[in-house]
Amino acid sequence: MNVAVPRRIKLFVWGGVASFVLAVVAVAVTLILNARQVALADSASGANRFVSSAESALNRSLLAVDVLLASMDEMLELSGARPEWLDPEVASQRLRSSARQNLMVRYVALLDTQGRVFASSDAAGASLSVSLPAGFAASVFEQPVSMLMVSAPAVSFVSAERVLYLARQMRLVDGTQMLAVAEVPVSALAGVLTQGMDIAGLQVTLERAAGQALLTMPRQEDALARSLAPPLADLDVLGPAWQARARLSGALALVVYRPLMYQDLRIAASVPRDDALAAWRSTRDGILLTTLGFVVMMVLVGAVSMRYLDRMTQARLAIAHSKATLDEALESMVSGFVLLDSQMRLVQWNRRFEEIYPWLKGQLAAQVPFRELLMEKARHHLDNASAEEQLRWVEHRVAVQRNPQGPHEQGLPDGRVIQVTERATPDAGLVITYHDVTELRRASAEIENLAFYDPLTGLPNRRLLMDRIQQTVAASARSGLHGALLFLDLDHFKTLNDTLGHEVGDVLLRQVAQRLKACVRTEDTVARLGGDEFVIMLKNLATSSEEAASLARRVGEKILRRLNMPYALGAHTYHSTPSIGATLIGLDMQPPTDLLKQADIAMYQVKSQGRNSLCFFDPQMQIAINQRVQLENDLQLAITGSQFELHYQPQQRLDGRIVGVEGLIRWRHPERGLVAPGQFIAVAEESELIVPIGHWVLRTACAQLAAWKGDARYQHVQVSVNVSARQFRQRDFVARVVEVLRETGAQAHLLKLELTESLVLDDVDDTIAKMVQLKTKGVRFSVDDFGTGYSSLAYLTRLPLDQLKIDQSFVRNLGAKQTDDVIVQTIIGMARNLELDVIAEGVETAEQRDTLARYGCHYFQGYLLGHPMPVQELEALLARDPAAAGLEA
Repeated sequence: MNVAVPRRIKLFVWGGVASFVLAVVAVAVTLILNARQVALADSASGANRFVSSAESALNRSLLAVDVLLASMDEMLELSGARPEWLDPEVASQRLRSSARQNLMVRYVALLDTQGRVFASSDAAGASLSVSLPAGFAASVFEQPVSMLMVSAPAVSFVSAERVLYLARQMRLVDGTQMLAVAEVPVSALAGVLTQGMDIAGLQVTLERAAGQALLTMPRQEDALARSLAPPLADLDVLGPAWQARARLSGALALVVYRPLMYQDLRIAASVPRDDALAAWRSTRDGILLTTLGFVVMMVLVGAVSMRYLDRMTQARLAIAHSKATLDEALESMVSGFVLLDSQMRLVQWNRRFEEIYPWLKGQLAAQVPFRELLMEKARHHLDNASAEEQLRWVEHRVAVQRNPQGPHEQGLPDGRVIQVTERATPDAGLVITYHDVTELRRASAEIENLAFYDPLTGLPNRRLLMDRIQQTVAASARSGLHGALLFLDLDHFKTLNDTLGHEVGDVLLRQVAQRLKACVRTEDTVARLGGDEFVIMLKNLATSSEEAASLARRVGEKILRRLNMPYALGAHTYHSTPSIGATLIGLDMQPPTDLLKQADIAMYQVKSQGRNSLCFFDPQMQIAINQRVQLENDLQLAITGSQFELHYQPQQRLDGRIVGVEGLIRWRHPERGLVAPGQFIAVAEESELIVPIGHWVLRTACAQLAAWKGDARYQHVQVSVNVSARQFRQRDFVARVVEVLRETGAQAHLLKLELTESLVLDDVDDTIAKMVQLKTKGVRFSVDDFGTGYSSLAYLTRLPLDQLKIDQSFVRNLGAKQTDDVIVQTIIGMARNLELDVIAEGVETAEQRDTLARYGCHYFQGYLLGHPMPVQELEALLARDPAAAGLEA
């Protein structure tokens, strides 16, 4: 007999389908409208971000040119000169040096009021032909104050490309007006803007407030010849967003603009509405198709649901509710379930029990003695055991079931762990549950492993190692047997990570761990402390300390041999060496931290002696470390106690004229007397005390320059100071130098900062950025010890240098080592081509000076010319010998 589905249920189902369809349609409409708003908002946001970024980029670019033009006053000393005092050739040379720092500028030039070129950075110098747009020069000279002016686009007479002229007026001491001009290709400014043009359909214009177009992107030559309408200022009253007209195409668009910091310039971005909504249309079509699919699917679901409800109604009358309820309860259990009667025969079980023990599935049947199942378990679990051993296991399980003692665990051959719980029933039967606790046990093991073992190599970590050392120390005190600790560090491991990557470094560490474990006994411990540091603890070596040390050395030498063998790191074959420090675990109950420290000290002794060796801890090493710590403390006191002095070594030209000095620090210790830099600079570098020390040297040198400024005998002398890598890499280095110059009143062009090749190459971009900032202030730069590195030549042309300093190691071998002569000649020739000065340091003989002069070097520094001396002796030297002091007769 068929039973119809009630009408109320049908209405409920179809009503639900209709409601869902309406909801889907409403959501689709909402999504489409929201997507449209989001598309417009994203385009507007992108346009605003672009204009903001373009504004900053153009302001920086124009400011850089403005600074370049404004600096011509100080560079050429225009405000204190008359026209007849200026040398066009010297002025052109200085302009060329300055213009190289700004890649946007084609050239800079100095023009008089008649438009004649007085000097320029171009190779043509004063003969350069400059054709400014009509009236531009006059408008610049008409300005009441000197300010940067930008011309209309023009075509360069030399390159035939579109250019803009940026100019600023200058006044000489007699009131004569001069015009500082920079030619900037329009393409250079366009290059500044293209970095952010990732918006579909974006149109960019650089224009004046009145609408005159200076730059367009995409490029439109006709736009440069006309004024764009309406003016940008009128856009604010044209109505809501997306109702304006694009500046180039005229289509409906969003137009965003911002004023620049110079001469009523505006940067504008136009996003046509059609371009902004292009991606939205695809999204809209997709949403419509998806909505249609959902509507069709809902109708089908409704039809299927009605058919399903019809069948369920027919079947409902035939289901035995009690049996279904019991079976559902058993099958929903996450644990296996077995019910035995008083005779220990199988009554009921669930599917989870079959999943846990699939090999019993064929024997599961009502009233089967559970003993038979236990026999089958024994044959499966103990397949390697004898029949007698299997029978004993079964008898033990039967005996336990008569008196259940609580949960116990069974390990299955496939690695799973099952927790078995047995409970008696009121009718003397038994309920047994089987719960899979494999993941729980694995998690517990993993937690323990993470707490005590290194996850990369599987070796014990520091925590477990310290515990084992503590136990070994206590055991040694009881047994009288010495042990040993070997502290191992891989040489040059950081270089491997930096060149081939950390993944390859991890492969090496795992292979090292395997080799170390193969070199020791099972009762010994190999641990990884972190990075490339390993510790090997050797137990129970010998009662005699000498014999224990000998055995430990044998193990260490074995490790050295094994770790010196090549490693196969994927496609790379790598050779690595270790440095090993060793100390004995004796009978005096030393703390584990002290033992590790001793082995670590011994390891660093190996590092200092050349690596790839083994060294035992010696108390003298601790004494050396204590002395180093004392030296650091003394340096701290020296900084606060004004114990440093600055000595000066003269730098002379070939004719004997002293053109500069190098400031060299000396430490007047209250007990040790005068301490040379070689005895404390390295410690200052490693302890970071070099930063305040370097700042003291810089401030002292600048203060001396300021003191000489008013004295005609010394005011021409340049002072060079060395800058350490740590000091130069400080974020506020440029700001601190500028602050010192301002506070002391020293002239920036007389200060020369000496940088080493390694410092320059460490981070070339950061180096160039800081040098350029200081060069704009007038500070000069020299590369110290030039020639000792081999990779710096590729960057030499990028660095805003003034001087190269030939390392004394090459000067020392002149005439004795032919390769050094060739290197010196190469450096001098290179510097000449790059218009850089060259000075040789370490000149100790007249033969060296004459050889260098013959090669083209005209500046010298060394003991032949003078030792480093206090400022009083230097001033006496300059005052005593006018020729040496560089004074004109």
